[in-house]
Amino acid sequence: MVNDGRHTRLYVDGAPVVDNPSRLSVGLTTLGLPWLLGGHEYAGSIDIVFLGSVGDTRIVNRPLSAREFLTAR
Repeated sequence: MVNDGRHTRLYVDGAPVVDNPSRLSVGLTTLGLPWLLGGHEYAGSIDIVFLGSVGDTRIVNRPLSAREFLTAR
């Protein structure tokens, strides 16, 4: 997931799969709730969770180029 300060886009295996270019979206927010990776909340409870492995997660303060993101660390 990438937020460039104006819009949020979701990538899977390097390919963009979801975005909403008509809606302003600045940063990531939790609405005062815990932030979940691989799951979401509905009506105050964890509803659906991802069953699998997450290979790489990075939280950075700026959008990364493909070259920066795809570099093994």
